[in-house]
Amino acid sequence: MLSSSQFPIARAPRAPRTQRRRTLRAFTLIEIVIAVAVLALIVGVVAMRAGGLISKGKSTSVLQLTDTLKVACASYHADTNQFPWEYSGYAATDRKLSGTQTIAGWSGPYLEKPLTNGSNPYGGTVHMYAYANVNGNDGFDTDADGTVDVTANACTLWFTGVPEAEAKAIDATLDKGLGGTANTGGRVEWNTSNQYMWILVHF
Repeated sequence: MLSSSQFPIARAPRAPRTQRRRTLRAFTLIEIVIAVAVLALIVGVVAMRAGGLISKGKSTSVLQLTDTLKVACASYHADTNQFPWEYSGYAATDRKLSGTQTIAGWSGPYLEKPLTNGSNPYGGTVHMYAYANVNGNDGFDTDADGTVDVTANACTLWFTGVPEAEAKAIDATLDKGLGGTANTGGRVEWNTSNQYMWILVHF
């Protein structure tokens, strides 16, 4: 009598070795392609969202600075009956809001810290002037009716290196409800050729 080990064992036919290798390699390649595509998609989405958040953060920084200077300028004006200026990186005599002054009525400082170029989130220069028609700006059409209303004494914040999209976002907030664009009317003016932006802070 034959033992169980003596019976022939039936085995399923095996694919040729070359065929098995080709199938394995093709499947692995498909996996890699899919994984790379998914990863690229995720990276793209994250990069877009991060870029939008950074951009929003910069415009928010400008709006916060504008609000801070608006309060400071109004207080200085009320105390001294004059319009202040604040030049970043200058001596105290040219930092009316943050530097000690001898003018009658001055009760500052009106800012906790001086204005610096670091206050410009776009990496350029920033100054606040005591007049509206400065560095190529001819004034402000505050009500966007086509007529320039403020041309002389006024506290004007000036930025360099401001991208168009950022200027439009800031204009949409400060000039909400007004006609015109960031190039024409309201408290925000932006120049397409040199990327200068002017903001009317106090007048």
